[in-house]
Amino acid sequence: MMLARDYMPAVKYGAKWLQTDIAGLLGLPYVGNVYYVDPYAGDDAANDGTVQNAAFKTVAAAFAKCTSGKHDVIVIAPTGGTGRTIEPAAIAWNKRFTHLIGSCAPTGSTPRAGMGFTLAAATTTPQFVLSENGCIFKDVVFSQAVADSYALVKITGDYNYFEGVHFNGIANATAGDSANGYDLYLSGGSENTFVRCTVGNATNARSAANCALKVDTNCSMDKFIGCIFNIWADNVGALLVNFGTTPIDRYILFDHCLFSNGGVNSGGTDLTVAMNSNAAMGGSVIMWDSWFSGGAAVADDFTQFWAIGAMTKNTSAAAGEAIIMA
Repeated sequence: MMLARDYMPAVKYGAKWLQTDIAGLLGLPYVGNVYYVDPYAGDDAANDGTVQNAAFKTVAAAFAKCTSGKHDVIVIAPTGGTGRTIEPAAIAWNKRFTHLIGSCAPTGSTPRAGMGFTLAAATTTPQFVLSENGCIFKDVVFSQAVADSYALVKITGDYNYFEGVHFNGIANATAGDSANGYDLYLSGGSENTFVRCTVGNATNARSAANCALKVDTNCSMDKFIGCIFNIWADNVGALLVNFGTTPIDRYILFDHCLFSNGGVNSGGTDLTVAMNSNAAMGGSVIMWDSWFSGGAAVADDFTQFWAIGAMTKNTSAAAGEAIIMA
């Protein structure tokens, strides 16, 4: 292996790389400690995670080293395999300004760096809970394929940023038959931003009223920009977005997003509605130049529903039918 210190005299004779030297490579002006995870060749017991060739094997081990409020960064840098860890337990991300970055192609759909959860936990227990503020997640996948667990990522914190992240839950037929499951759940989390993210998957059939995105408890001004919401339904009651009790305070924004039920083109069925909106949600659903495919209607109530630019749908019966909302 070629090492920088072999070609840089200052480093060779004891000068140290500072975290600020590599902060720009992560898109941040400043970082604290950097910890590396290699799901393929890492070792939680033998390594300290401070360099890539002594990486941890799990995100949980790296997160345990981070300090809240210090802008620490975890880099998932796989050297082989799927690039996903096998986490030993659910993760409670409860440290402010602690970031997670994947070193992989920024595909936005199943990127080759991320976390795998294979826990046979209680069905309603989320595998990853973000309760803090100011955290960045980029180019990672949250993945789950266990029949007994259908709750993937829950966010109760505010002001967090996600870019190129795939929330890939309900990847098992048994979980797809479970009501109330979700890939991503916003519960009171406000002013979170999602850019080029994918929520859900079009691989496993969903046969009950579960959803890609669940929203409740007065979420305020969350934004989805250029995101894809993806399911494969063989039951008309499945949802792309499930709005629960008093879900919105002010608004939730979907900017140039795609809502797709892929089942309609491959043995599945049209949804009754993509979103179960209602007149008493507490705030507005704002759709900006977005598209819906694979169902009879975008929503079942347009009282708190607003469109900017074009809002179109595609069903098996009427491709490209425009929906006009005042």
